[in-house]
Amino acid sequence: MSNHAQSTQPLRTVFIGNGASIYPLHEKAADPAHFELVGMADIDARAKARADAHGAPFFTDHRALLDAVQPELVVVMTPHPSHPSIAIDALEAGAHVLVEKPMAIQVADADAMIEAAKRCERLLAVNLQHRSRPEVRAAYDLIQRGALGELQHANMVVVWPRSHKYFRMSTWRGAWNGEGGGVLLNQAPHNLDLICHLIGLPQRLVAWTRTTLHPIETEDTVQAMFEWPNGAIGSLHVSTAESGQPERMEILGTGGRLEIVSGGLHFDRFDQDLREFFPETEEIYSGPGQQRIETPLPAMTGSHDDIYANVYAAIRTGAPLLADGADARMSLELANAITLSSRTGAPVEFPISRTAYAALLAALQASARHA
Repeated sequence: MSNHAQSTQPLRTVFIGNGASIYPLHEKAADPAHFELVGMADIDARAKARADAHGAPFFTDHRALLDAVQPELVVVMTPHPSHPSIAIDALEAGAHVLVEKPMAIQVADADAMIEAAKRCERLLAVNLQHRSRPEVRAAYDLIQRGALGELQHANMVVVWPRSHKYFRMSTWRGAWNGEGGGVLLNQAPHNLDLICHLIGLPQRLVAWTRTTLHPIETEDTVQAMFEWPNGAIGSLHVSTAESGQPERMEILGTGGRLEIVSGGLHFDRFDQDLREFFPETEEIYSGPGQQRIETPLPAMTGSHDDIYANVYAAIRTGAPLLADGADARMSLELANAITLSSRTGAPVEFPISRTAYAALLAALQASARHA
């Protein structure tokens, strides 16, 4: 944006898709001191009760809402496929946008959203709240200041157990025409985003997607192998059809090792960088000594509260967004590339072909409609 208001007035805010199950987290995070709820919209009229509770007008057409109240901020929490069109409508109406993850179901749509935000000189934020987990912020700072040396390897394993009932509760879940993917576009966006946020978008990948235990059209389990531009390699395993695997991410560099778990961070610093140790040491079978370094964690929560506070600061004071559209696009491109690699049986290079993925998605959606 070219100009940033220094006002402390609450942002005139509307919720679109306020019938969503995620709504209570947004409602809680939208502190009335900073966010004045001036309208809500949902295609399901039953969501009107939530608007009534705030004394806010309710609409079943988001365009009518935008015309009537002219908000400063639009929060989009509808099913994934509708995110791009609603976000672009809001941006073109002059509002800033906070959209739930994933920002879209294919990267070409994310491109269009980012272009619209730039053209309209508005902010496009994506609700990737795991970036504000204290252990993630501390890990990011360590990597940025070079504490790990040159990055060599990363591995992430995470399971999000879901039952068959979970998919029966909303028929769009696990459907190509409903959400455009399975675990990659519903649960794993946070995990994919942390890989990109901490290490960057890979240069290439090869991946396998499987539907193992769930009666759904899309994937419930993923294994992917990555290569980054500097030669570092890594892997991801994520599933909704497994249990008993605590989330963990390991990042190894020439200067040390990081282990990130839910709510915790372990940093082991090598006594000497491997790039110096291996050429110089008289040792034959061992690496350098290492020390566990206590790493202070910032006072953040990893919740929607952090995202809302950041969005307010970005709009009112010009603070950088924690996850803007361009940043959030990386994890979506990673998800699309994983599906493309699995379906073609070939490695995928970045940036991925937008036309190739669009054609694949269209074919999967058409096949699902005629099944």
